[in-house]
Amino acid sequence: MYEAYFKLKERPFSISPDPRFIFLTAQHQEALAKVQYSIAQKMGVSAIYGNIGAGKTSLARRLWVLYADNPQYNFAMIVHPNFPSTFQFVKEIRREFGLDKPPRSLSDALDEFKDFLLEEHSKGKTNILVIDEAQNLKPTNYETLRQLLNFETNTEKLLQIALFGQNELATRIDRQPELKDRITIFGALTPLTYEDAVGLIDFRWKVAGGSNHPFDKEALDAIFKYSKGLPRKISKLCDNALIRALSTEVLTVNKDIIDSVAQEVRLTEEFEIQPKKKKVKKEAVVTP
Repeated sequence: MYEAYFKLKERPFSISPDPRFIFLTAQHQEALAKVQYSIAQKMGVSAIYGNIGAGKTSLARRLWVLYADNPQYNFAMIVHPNFPSTFQFVKEIRREFGLDKPPRSLSDALDEFKDFLLEEHSKGKTNILVIDEAQNLKPTNYETLRQLLNFETNTEKLLQIALFGQNELATRIDRQPELKDRITIFGALTPLTYEDAVGLIDFRWKVAGGSNHPFDKEALDAIFKYSKGLPRKISKLCDNALIRALSTEVLTVNKDIIDSVAQEVRLTEEFEIQPKKKKVKKEAVVTP
């Protein structure tokens, strides 16, 4: 809508995980480096977790860019891992690696998948499985991942797994001690600093073909306040603010616009979910 008005080639603040618009802060670069190190060293499994909108899916997509078209790797990615059964989960993993022949049983599915991993390993290929929203895995499927990690040679794992999920992922892994014991790389994503938030806005604006973004200093302060430093919320605020700027025919986005948009997209304090207070049980008073 507003691309021509602001002389842009495309929307800079779409929340779709377009790899071209991924802004890697120092912490995102560190998390990405950890996963890449785990893959390179054939360590088996790494886990990255953080708040909703912290950039986990963007990092998963970044791995897709780095590995999917490289002939040295077999890359598979699952974005909705809430499979009701282990058999369905394993079948989906196989399908993502190109094994389309329906297995007769879970045992056959695992045996055939192991044979595939061994064959690809003999060709010098690294097999990578990325699971986004991994906090949605059923408890039995965390155990399935542990089983897949048992596919190994004397020196390295045949399947490299990268888990990305909300903070709940860390808690769920804690409840799976046998899997947790095999995870050597953990990474936590925290909200952006103010400087990184402004850097993200500037980066995305320029990728979209712009020169100087239209947000004044007070608008940037307001964006950071309402978004709490979460990249997805920053993009949502900026995108809606540009629509408002177009409709009111202004070229500078100020604090008033951000305040109004934050109210519309329900990011103001009144819409924040408050933690439930624990009920304190009153002890019965015994009258002597």
